[in-house]
Amino acid sequence: MASVNLQVHDLTVNYGAHAALDEITFSIEKGSSVVLIGPNGAGKSSLLRTISRLLKPSRGVLYLGGQDLQKIPLPALSRTIAVVPQDTAIDFDFSVEDIVAMGRYPHLKRFQKEGDKDREVIATAMRLTGIAHLASRSAINLSGGERQRVIIARALAQEPEILLLDEPTANLDINYQVEFFELVRRLNRSSGVTIIAAIHDLNLAAQYFDCFILLSGKKIFSLGRPEEVLTADNIRAAYGAETVVQRNPLHGKLLITVIGKNGSAAEKQESSGIHLVGGGEEAVPLLSALLDAGLRPSVGPLTREDSGHRFAAYHGLEVVTLPPFSPVYDSFHRQHLAMIKKARFVLIPSIPFGTGNLRNLEAVEEAVTVKQLILFLEQTPVAERDYCEGKASLLCDRLIREGAQTFREMPDLLSFLREQKKPGLP
Repeated sequence: MASVNLQVHDLTVNYGAHAALDEITFSIEKGSSVVLIGPNGAGKSSLLRTISRLLKPSRGVLYLGGQDLQKIPLPALSRTIAVVPQDTAIDFDFSVEDIVAMGRYPHLKRFQKEGDKDREVIATAMRLTGIAHLASRSAINLSGGERQRVIIARALAQEPEILLLDEPTANLDINYQVEFFELVRRLNRSSGVTIIAAIHDLNLAAQYFDCFILLSGKKIFSLGRPEEVLTADNIRAAYGAETVVQRNPLHGKLLITVIGKNGSAAEKQESSGIHLVGGGEEAVPLLSALLDAGLRPSVGPLTREDSGHRFAAYHGLEVVTLPPFSPVYDSFHRQHLAMIKKARFVLIPSIPFGTGNLRNLEAVEEAVTVKQLILFLEQTPVAERDYCEGKASLLCDRLIREGAQTFREMPDLLSFLREQKKPGLP
């Protein structure tokens, strides 16, 4: 088969009276990297089983390289498609190497022994999946994760043009999950192997796959690039889950965070008389700990792109919002001053200070009164976080001389706040 592009046209698959897939149509080009996502029962496994011919369509047709999939002789199909199923049960006392060698059967004639090339392919498959040291071990004595890697190695030994993966890392430790998908990506990019995988973990899928098919209600709900399919609206409609979709700062791929239904902005509550100055990812743990302690601070000033702003907005906290890439203009400074004056406690987390946010620290000195308490969380000395030629350090020292208190650890600060917030205390 010169071309192994896959075309699925009007496919319907039934289990008796129960529909597993209902009139789906799509095509996959040779060398694609495609992931099937969707809630349980959406039809992901049924689609893979139909492509591998374990299931027969009730209606519709699948074309592989221009040929009707159902009419391709099984030996030829086995040289083209390899499958890594969910179920990795091994019932016979074969060695690991014997099972991996079974992947060569479609390439051998009847009663033909493996040659040097076959043995090299087998050894490479075991090495790539990290099981070479298990070659002589009985497969029935392996752990679930080890068995899964044996099945993966068998599929690689098949040297397929299309690799079908049905939850292939379900039993693997996280390090082997990453190693496996790195391997799959190398096979796709360097060898042109077409990958079609069903995966539950949306973040792993976003990190390693280029094309998404979202199944829901036995149909294709959305198909396209990750940015087109992995939207909060699509995930809500298909899974019934609320999510935040962002970019992972480490690799730039989409990051999906499932959020609960208890902390939405619609459930705003009265502030606890605490204001937290600034934000950023350094402040988010303190914000989270305050909420866990039943203390709801106001926050800011922050831009909408700031992680602290996202946290505050989701939890319905009062926040001073700056335009993107802007300094703290006078109007926002006045909002900040007003917010400080309303607070009983002003918290300054262990955040860096530069020319862009020094004015937030200056606002504390300008607005605070003798009836307010300034509390520093100084997990890192301010001198190591001062990027404005020592101005932040001088200002913090001045505030401490005027009565501000410093806490080295977050639990100590929280304990102090809880004591101060007890009824009867001023």
